[in-house]
Amino acid sequence: MSLLNDLIPEVKELLEADKEQFPNLHKGIITDLQNAHVTTDVKVSTANTLIGYAKTANVNFESNNFVLNVYEIFGR
Repeated sequence: MSLLNDLIPEVKELLEADKEQFPNLHKGIITDLQNAHVTTDVKVSTANTLIGYAKTANVNFESNNFVLNVYEIFGR
């Protein structure tokens, strides 16, 4: 099971919206998430991009901590 299935809908929508404009970025993130089985398997660059999508979607994080924000984008 990959982490792609656990991604919160707000982030997943923005990621899919960028598919045409940024195909290499999209492919890299999807590949990274498909190969990740736990949150700590995600590359820092991928996690940072996903947090950026979440901030764009106005997701209210419970903390300012990077690691905790990564967990939140996967609904944990």
